[in-house]
Amino acid sequence: MQLMWKTDYALRTLLFLALRRVEQQGELVSVSEIAETFSISRDHVQKVVQELARHGWVRTQRGRSGGIALSANPDELTAGAVIAAFEGRKGVLDCVLSPEVCVLEPGCRLRRGLMAAEAAFYDVLDALTLTELSQTKGRRGGLRNLSIT
Repeated sequence: MQLMWKTDYALRTLLFLALRRVEQQGELVSVSEIAETFSISRDHVQKVVQELARHGWVRTQRGRSGGIALSANPDELTAGAVIAAFEGRKGVLDCVLSPEVCVLEPGCRLRRGLMAAEAAFYDVLDALTLTELSQTKGRRGGLRNLSIT
């Protein structure tokens, strides 16, 4: 399974904002700053921010002194919730959600295995909060590689 670029950028944006919230008391951040930090397209980040705002995870402020900030509680928002929102929980194969599309149903062991694998995937990701993912104290690499000023 490979996540879409939008999901990747959404996770990066939220992690950046969670870290910024801790270090800079939630100051507004520009889309350009996020794009430059991760060396990604400003337009792509803007599209992702709009979707994050629709979910209520970030707040946006237009204008010269505008920007974005985290509005979700980082102790409650999980990687699993973000991935499910951006990717949809659609199953690895069509048969996972619609068993009638496959002649092997009922009773296909592969379908049951795929369902269990997807559940395990989300169980792991649902346990990872933004707070946990954005902690840098005593760790090497990861978000410590960024210079967030």
